[in-house]
Amino acid sequence: MRFQLFAPTVEAVSLVASWLRRPSKMTRDAAGTWSVESRPPDGRHTYQFRVKSRSFFMEGKRVDVTDPFARLIDESDGDKGVLVIEGGQDVTTAYEWCHDDVPLPPDHQLAMYELHIGEFGWTDAGQGTFATVLDHLDYLAELGVNAVELMPVMAFPTDSSWGYNVRHACAVENAYGTPQDLKRLIDECHARGLRVVLDVVFNHTESESPLTKIDWGYWFRDPRDGELSFGPKLDYERVDDTVEIDGEPVWPARRFALAVAAHWQREYHIDGYRLDATAILNNFDVVRMLRAQGKALSGGKPFYVVAEQLPEDPSIAGPDGPADGAWHQRFMHQILGNLRGHGADAEGLADALQPATAGYVVPELAVNFMVSHDERTLMEILSEAGISGEAAFRKAKLGASLLLTAVGIPLIYQGEEFAGYRPRSMEIRPLQWQLLDADFGLHLKEHYEFFLALRRDHPALTGAGLTVLQASDQLVAFCREAGDDVVLVVANLRDEDREFDIPAADGPWRELTFAYDVTVEGGRLANSIPPSAAKVYVRR
Repeated sequence: MRFQLFAPTVEAVSLVASWLRRPSKMTRDAAGTWSVESRPPDGRHTYQFRVKSRSFFMEGKRVDVTDPFARLIDESDGDKGVLVIEGGQDVTTAYEWCHDDVPLPPDHQLAMYELHIGEFGWTDAGQGTFATVLDHLDYLAELGVNAVELMPVMAFPTDSSWGYNVRHACAVENAYGTPQDLKRLIDECHARGLRVVLDVVFNHTESESPLTKIDWGYWFRDPRDGELSFGPKLDYERVDDTVEIDGEPVWPARRFALAVAAHWQREYHIDGYRLDATAILNNFDVVRMLRAQGKALSGGKPFYVVAEQLPEDPSIAGPDGPADGAWHQRFMHQILGNLRGHGADAEGLADALQPATAGYVVPELAVNFMVSHDERTLMEILSEAGISGEAAFRKAKLGASLLLTAVGIPLIYQGEEFAGYRPRSMEIRPLQWQLLDADFGLHLKEHYEFFLALRRDHPALTGAGLTVLQASDQLVAFCREAGDDVVLVVANLRDEDREFDIPAADGPWRELTFAYDVTVEGGRLANSIPPSAAKVYVRR
């Protein structure tokens, strides 16, 4: 078995392993990679690399560092890398995939559900695991989403975290389970037609990650003025002209990010990435490389790369990249502002229903959301605006109706569909599944199911087109059309009954949310609508 470490600036490297009596010296090739052959016997083993550090805070000290590409970590033994050998074979992450041949939805048809393993899968025994999340996959399939966005699952210090403090970029978090547990979860997602989009963090790393101890200055850059400090920032502008790979100089941080991304795609069969905080990563070339590699490794299957680019910059997404889609934060601001302000800016909301008006070249791949892990819950926001009880329930349903009929990919945050209301916190806490036992929680979830099915069954709702019919007087009406499929949506932003009169083609129509037929004559559709509600009409 070959052990390797790319560390061109250090003087010497040795393999330190539980199956060796003494460290085994490694040799350096011209490209800066140290390597050695060693054959561990059957069993569970640990290993590290001993280097003479070049980092400013331990310059010249010999330190044992974890393999930056270790797939399993022993947190009880100094974060050493773990290998499991059976019959002379490395079975550390071995798994037999069963559902790779199940067809998965294309990018423009995605409806994503963001979840945290520890919270979504929480049980009486404590925070969730890959295995306990698996128990809820049928719930997600019945809800009608077709993609799961997993908040980071890479190994982090302590047993609970949101996951953005990644210490070991290629290892799964032990508190969630084994590599095989994660593979089974993803495999079972695929069995249900659910794609898996993995939240990955390439803009920074955790302060004790292996690269920080090898040569901090080689891998990381100094913080920029005013930049938020989440941890050491990888230096994607640094090029090392002293070593070459395939005749080209090495860009160390880029090489590392691409290798990590390839690992998760090859090893775990994921179907896309959410790139965290790309404004801090601040390098469109890297985003483009990650997207191109993802497409190349996908084997012809759909692979979706979405950038969390905040402040929002539509130029990060397009048919040729850098990413496929991006966080459409303008939608969030408009929908929340209008829900708590009773339609104070109907024109702005109508504009935000179409990402193209902000400059998105492929608007159907922008990601719309009301809340995500970074925001407070909708119920908390409405409560602060003095909206509670039945009024808040109506507003939540209206928000869902617009989220699931706007142009773009809808993102539902865990618990949003049954009116989860906990105040935002970094503490890991159970999802409020008990709200499904209350009428309002169950009815809201059924409302999401209805509109997700509507999106699935109507091609017009997954396309790029949207025509605004009215955006004034606290009412928004728009048309989505694809071939013979025509969908009209009317949203009453007032919290009171009202009448409306909008343009529509003559002939028979079916209103779907209240289930009745209507005939349009003279090119106008006149009807009534309840407080804070949406109506949906389709051609019969």
